[in-house]
Amino acid sequence: MRKVEELTEFGELYRASRAVSHRGWHAGAELGDRDGDGTMLAYHDSGDEAEYVFRAGERPLFNIMNGGHGSPPDRYGYRVWTLRPGVAGSVGPRVGRLEVAGTDGEAVAADIVAHTFAVNIDIGPRPRTMDEIFEWRAPELTVRVFDKGDAVLYEGPLLTEDWSGERR
Repeated sequence: MRKVEELTEFGELYRASRAVSHRGWHAGAELGDRDGDGTMLAYHDSGDEAEYVFRAGERPLFNIMNGGHGSPPDRYGYRVWTLRPGVAGSVGPRVGRLEVAGTDGEAVAADIVAHTFAVNIDIGPRPRTMDEIFEWRAPELTVRVFDKGDAVLYEGPLLTEDWSGERR
């Protein structure tokens, strides 16, 4: 219950005053607009992580990942957490830059904040009904991951079967 209260407070402070830290929680990369519709990734000093969803006129919603989002982004340097309204996730310590190319081939650079990234790229219309949600297929996007010296660590499909950046 304590985490829920902390995240609720942090989300409201972040939206109202652009606070970037509160009770051990820190703002990561964001998609869209925190005053309208958007997503923000957050992490805690303990290793817990969260994903906020902001909608105009509503309180922020969030998902808590106790102990983190999953396996660390090591082999390809990244891990995808969400696909709405763009692409967001985490990057490993070797990553200096990440970009995603849409179906038109145009690359969009990611904003990297701490160990999180966000790419505001069009991935198609948002599903509105349950049928559309289950029928929706992500477009084929390409990711290029660079190390801090600008050498390519990985170039290939953004999404794999488990969205983790690790092939099976």
